[in-house]
Amino acid sequence: MKRVRKDYRFVESGLENVILRDIEVDVCPKCGDSPRIYRINEVFLTIAAGLIAKPFELTGREVRFLRKTLEVGIEDFARKLGVDRSHLSRLENGALTISRQTDRLVRTLALLHRPELMEKLTSLDVREIVLKRLEEIKPEAATFTVELTQTPGGYSFELERAA
Repeated sequence: MKRVRKDYRFVESGLENVILRDIEVDVCPKCGDSPRIYRINEVFLTIAAGLIAKPFELTGREVRFLRKTLEVGIEDFARKLGVDRSHLSRLENGALTISRQTDRLVRTLALLHRPELMEKLTSLDVREIVLKRLEEIKPEAATFTVELTQTPGGYSFELERAA
């Protein structure tokens, strides 16, 4: 096994579209890659901030990620959204599409439930852009990659439209 610095697709997050840029990874030909992730709570918070900042509608997996990051059970989150548990489950599993109103409500609930998300957006100097974007979420189901970079002050994110 050897330790290298490289980009790592962080599928352990529950999302296929998260890349940790230039992190330490233990590479083992038998076991596969094992990332060395520091301050994991901040990583998840930064991913959540990136999803909230995304200019296109959320996917079901992204809604599930946000709900779990908020540490809210499916029953409670469904109640907050004004839907029943089975409806939320179908949204999270991709069996139902997410309405624009539900998308905005999920993002808003995340910001209200975890004030540190707003603090993160403020520290990255994107708060006003993201709040304005809530009014203009595009209905296309464009695929975006959330790319996290570790900086001296914590993690930052970039949104890249997938090719």
